[in-house]
Amino acid sequence: MSETPAGRPEGAANAGLFFKRWLRNPLQMGSIIPSSPALCRRIAAAVERQPDEYVLELGAGTGVISRALLAAGVPPEKLVVVEIVPEMADFLRKALPGVNVICGDAFALKESLPEHMHNRIGTAICGIPLVLLPQDKQKAFVDAVESVAPGKGFLLFTYCITSPLPYGKLSLNAQRLAWTPLNFPPASVWRYQPESAAQAT
Repeated sequence: MSETPAGRPEGAANAGLFFKRWLRNPLQMGSIIPSSPALCRRIAAAVERQPDEYVLELGAGTGVISRALLAAGVPPEKLVVVEIVPEMADFLRKALPGVNVICGDAFALKESLPEHMHNRIGTAICGIPLVLLPQDKQKAFVDAVESVAPGKGFLLFTYCITSPLPYGKLSLNAQRLAWTPLNFPPASVWRYQPESAAQAT
């Protein structure tokens, strides 16, 4: 295990930073500990991307899923991480060299992402606990993703047993792609796609 400049193991430092961020705003993060390697691998395996497309990660925490995406073959320059907290964005820039780390709002992606990335998102991944938000805010997130990745939908990992989103009310199709009991707590990976896009395929 690598160490930080202060001599602490990197994993312990990451967990401490993650917990500190969770204390500040639990509604921005779904767990008090980072996702397990098993869950990260499941998420990375569900990614779909053409060579010229980006993978967009929203709510990256300390970057454990980002690292799994890179290990699975996503080039750093094709990985985009949007983080709303400046301190976390600075941490991710140092921890993930070559990755596009943007300090911005996942609910305002059209403004947060550079224009050349619009319509070039292969997969969007959400680590925000959308289940805790009111339906109008959930709809705002769906619309934000649709504004930069029309028809693509997004992956959402969750600790809910059933779908964390009322997908019918949000005009989405839903599919649970994976479930891993090795995460704490056990987690699922869901793919949500606009009904109109699914009907067109």
